[in-house]
Amino acid sequence: MGRWVKASTTAAFDNLPPDRPAVAVEVEGYDLVLFRLPDGWGALDDTCSHEFSKLSEGEVWDDRVYCEKHGSSFDCRTGKVRGLPAVEDVPAFIVEQRGEELWIEFPDYS
Repeated sequence: MGRWVKASTTAAFDNLPPDRPAVAVEVEGYDLVLFRLPDGWGALDDTCSHEFSKLSEGEVWDDRVYCEKHGSSFDCRTGKVRGLPAVEDVPAFIVEQRGEELWIEFPDYS
């Protein structure tokens, strides 16, 4: 079981275009990207595993984020590779909405 940390608010997503429902956040020194999805939320490390571009700058369609540099795609909830050229998954985090706040669960490494 991990620990929960506040990452953002739902208001951060209010004025975003439909193809970019993603917000870059820094939480406890980690660069993450939060996604508003049709049926909930997702959170990933904000770095593409192919050539280290920011996933928060890519487009999001359905439940996939597409890296703007070479088009690698990842599942917004699991971080699993869904399209080449990336071959390594990116770390994913569980997101929980509490009222208007978005919280993520960090793994407990102790």
